[in-house]
Amino acid sequence: MKNTTEKIKIGFWESKGKNPFWLNVVGDDIYWLGMNQKTEEFKLGENWCHVGFGKLKNNIIELTWSDIPVGKDCLYGKIKIEIIDKTHLIVIEDSGNFGKSEWKWVDSIKNFSKI
Repeated sequence: MKNTTEKIKIGFWESKGKNPFWLNVVGDDIYWLGMNQKTEEFKLGENWCHVGFGKLKNNIIELTWSDIPVGKDCLYGKIKIEIIDKTHLIVIEDSGNFGKSEWKWVDSIKNFSKI
């Protein structure tokens, strides 16, 4: 099935802190993968790695997410993200430790080996 929304772009996104995220949109469903960036201390996804599923409601993404046992964190929560435009998202409410994170769209596809 193809991306059926015009509200946001699917593919590779990057947080303001340069952490990688991948988003897919199917109808009003949002699928999400996020992980820590590669640093001298941690490999890609080694510190934290989470998956999420949510719904697109008007200009808001409501997402439930959980760390998976790829990284060392074991957190979970809910998050509301405002769609500023097709290539810019910002957290407006969360029960985890996202803070007021922001994401910008980078590309349709980005493989782990290219990060």
